Amino acid sequence: MSILGELEKMLIYKLDDKGARQGEPIKVTINPEGYKETFTVEYNQDQEANSSGKKPKFVKVKPGDFTFKLLFDATGIFEIVDLDITETLNSIAADIAGFNPFQDDEASEKNVVDEINKIKELVTYKGDIHKPYELEVAWGSLNLKCFLTKLDIDYKLFNTKGYPIRAVATLTCKDSTADELREASVNKQSPDLTHVRQVKEGDTLPLMAYRIYGDSKYYLEVARVNNLLNFRNLEPGTELFFPPLNKTQSA
Repeated sequence: MSILGELEKMLIYKLDDKGARQGEPIKVTINPEGYKETFTVEYNQDQEANSSGKKPKFVKVKPGDFTFKLLFDATGIFEIVDLDITETLNSIAADIAGFNPFQDDEASEKNVVDEINKIKELVTYKGDIHKPYELEVAWGSLNLKCFLTKLDIDYKLFNTKGYPIRAVATLTCKDSTADELREASVNKQSPDLTHVRQVKEGDTLPLMAYRIYGDSKYYLEVARVNNLLNFRNLEPGTELFFPPLNKTQSA
């Protein structure tokens, strides 16, 4: 086992129209070096005639934007060897010394193309649900349900046959959290937060969500509202907020 420890990889799940995960997730080869979250609160700026100095009226919390970049590389220079630190550094040095960006390695050509095609599939129209898939991005403390709204692919390096062997994909996503839960997460002291429950021995978040809403599908959103990093192991005695839902909109 490497002294560097096991590296947790970002996972991207495809979700059906009921929010259930579909098939195996996309497991990124190289984790992003970071990601960017953007949050916007909308106010009504319109002023009535002959009025001045009136405060803007709150309208809603808009869905957040989430952006990150993924590097695809088939040159082999980013491979991590599961050896001790000295052997790992020596291996990396050897890879750099022997690196040839114009090698005609058919496997490398296919690897980067296949990985890019998997990402492209995330913005493809799906006839069974009549839209592209909703996504769930999971990495460390990050767990986000979203829609991919924009995909930019920058091809950086090619071999002599014209196959891309290095590319950077920029993914821009829109938070798909239910409006009621997203707005509640901005202010936990809101009077609209009418449901507060204490975790009891044996409770799970899906079960508690089912008791409140009659449906367990909101448990991930509830986890985000309460900033739960490890919602699979709830500590008895913990108080959790369960914001009310508009049943007609959430059905």
